[in-house]
Amino acid sequence: MDDLSTFQLEQAFGFHVNRVSFLMTEEIEKRFTKAGLPIVAQDFAILFRLFSGGTLSQAQIVDLMMRDKTTVTRRLDGLVKKGLIERKPNAEDRRRFDICITQQGKDTLDIAFPLARDFQKELVKDVPQQDKEVTIQTLRKIMLSLMELREGK
Repeated sequence: MDDLSTFQLEQAFGFHVNRVSFLMTEEIEKRFTKAGLPIVAQDFAILFRLFSGGTLSQAQIVDLMMRDKTTVTRRLDGLVKKGLIERKPNAEDRRRFDICITQQGKDTLDIAFPLARDFQKELVKDVPQQDKEVTIQTLRKIMLSLMELREGK
């Protein structure tokens, strides 16, 4: 086992995952801005989830996004102000709201999705298919382990 004197941060898996995530988020947001879109990467993910999953509760979005309630609430508030989503009272529980994408949100997603898709393709164009598959499998295993830790298993 490494100790402090021999540990190399640049060899840590989490170090690279964090940097890749940061750089990917930064780049896609630049592309959204250049296209005149009023969204950031997290907004895109929320809009995509609402488009593909239909109406969702805020709690469902929190779970899907793996973000805290406060962060998701801020993102949702911003999307409502921009007219990209709307909150509707839940018919069965007045304390809850159903969140759905608006037509303006769908129109935004129509522009944002090809940008995100093409960016993903561009990122891995020189990576062999087998390497992509192994990387995704490895990340899924790590994610499942972390989710088990989160749940206290």
